[in-house]
Amino acid sequence: MKRLKALLPYLHGSRLPFILSLLSGTVSTASKLLIPFLAGKAINLLLDGEGDISLYLVMMAALLIAGTLFRYAFDYLTYLVGQRVVTRMRKAVFASYMDASLSGLDRHSEGDLTLRLMSDVENVNNGLVTGFASLYDGIISIVMTIAFMLALNYLLALVVIVLTPISLLASRFLSKFNSKYFKKQGKNSGLLSSYLSETLDGSQTVFSLGAEEERLKGFEEINESYRKSTFKANMGASLINPLTRLVNAIVNCVVLIVGALFIALDWRVGIVFLVGDLSAFLTYASSYTQPFNEVSSVMSEISYAVASFERVEKAVQLEPEIDEGRLPIPRDIGEIKAEGIHFAYEDSPHEVIKGVDFSLLQGKSIALVGPTGSGKTTIISLLMRFYDQNEGSFKIDGSDARDIEKKSLRSSFGMVLQDTWVFRGTVAENIAYGRPEASLAEIESAAKAAGADSFIRRLPRGYETLVSEDGGLSKGERQLLSIARVILMNPSLVLLDEATSSIDVLTEKRLSASLATLLWGKTSLVVAHRLSTVEHSDLILVLEDGKIVERGTHAELLATGGFYASLYAAQFQ
Repeated sequence: MKRLKALLPYLHGSRLPFILSLLSGTVSTASKLLIPFLAGKAINLLLDGEGDISLYLVMMAALLIAGTLFRYAFDYLTYLVGQRVVTRMRKAVFASYMDASLSGLDRHSEGDLTLRLMSDVENVNNGLVTGFASLYDGIISIVMTIAFMLALNYLLALVVIVLTPISLLASRFLSKFNSKYFKKQGKNSGLLSSYLSETLDGSQTVFSLGAEEERLKGFEEINESYRKSTFKANMGASLINPLTRLVNAIVNCVVLIVGALFIALDWRVGIVFLVGDLSAFLTYASSYTQPFNEVSSVMSEISYAVASFERVEKAVQLEPEIDEGRLPIPRDIGEIKAEGIHFAYEDSPHEVIKGVDFSLLQGKSIALVGPTGSGKTTIISLLMRFYDQNEGSFKIDGSDARDIEKKSLRSSFGMVLQDTWVFRGTVAENIAYGRPEASLAEIESAAKAAGADSFIRRLPRGYETLVSEDGGLSKGERQLLSIARVILMNPSLVLLDEATSSIDVLTEKRLSASLATLLWGKTSLVVAHRLSTVEHSDLILVLEDGKIVERGTHAELLATGGFYASLYAAQFQ
């Protein structure tokens, strides 16, 4: 019931169809259960040789048609509500992903997040929406069946009712017992999906390193854990139905024996109980036990759905990205200043950035160089406020970056990462992603500046060619599209994080010339391993172990013969 209450917000706009579905189910069940009662009365009339049963036949035919129509309405409306809930729930989960902080997303694997959005949401529909409707239908069937049995023979009905708690208690105990196994199954399913996604994404690396056996061994361990949890969950769930059927068989046997004694020995006890009544009562006894089988089956689905719903709720409640900033970013940024920046990732005792200070003036270029893991990309992430530093501050024209709206700040920064991102769409749409209102002429101009126009022209449909992350383009070509996208945005500050690392030397030279022309008078912060790309920067910051160990121009740093000079010599001598 607690989970059903939490589900109510997703029923917004679907409550009327949901109520109508329950009403349709009620009418359908009532129509179905009234037929045996009328049939029993008709049998009594035939055995007595008195009266006309045609009225009973007409009434039963009408009830049969009504029951069929309302059953269709019940199924249709339940399906409609279920799909609406799935749609709203997926929107909520995806919106949560878009609003979540990077630190919040980093706590979960890509496969696990995908599983919550797809499989877990579908499980909620099957268990808590469709399952609840089936549970309601089963309960209504039980209540109405008891009412008809009491009307026919209250003593015999009491015998059936007394035996009922055995089935209920057994189902409740097993469902509660199975819940923990379904939760574990959901967790292991996420791990399995994540491991598979990770392996497929890195398949080239796996094959090149000959690590297939190692990956297979890891997969077998996770798969075996998933198999065990699934086996325990399904075995526990499979016990519910046979146990309920055993109780049902006992109930039918008792009803048949006691009912026959009522007729054979003419036990009146204030009750007129005839052959037609026993026939109707046996039908109700079977109808009475059938919903328990359905309810027991539904309870297993609900247990699984509750575990999935808990995972969906956690996805919806991911730590949101907090934006306390209220100031707009200056239209023309004059100076960006880093003052005493310290940063450590959450749950890590080791600082990645240790007291970094620098000043970036308008129209100037700063390059960040250093060995892998020295903190170059982290500085850019902090400036973009993907994370917030633990100590110190970034000042933008004297204002703390944390006081500036994140959306305003990020829209003024153009960022090109080492890892490219191309979404499914046309080449033109990909380039104009940051400026969807841009004209085709502006898109082509940006592509030419990035050195991408020539390869785009060779594509089957040019700028209208459909592309995606995993089809049609090389890594270098995807990088050129990413650079063209930033060029089109015309940002105040350009952030390049190994932007040319996936491009051949000739293309890099053409791109460097285009970027030099484009970035004239603009502010830029460049992360590079290829020191040839930063030779003309106004200031080079050399990082090692999260600290700035050297700073100066290319010529100045070479003259000092320090760490930068040794890096340069390692690359070019």
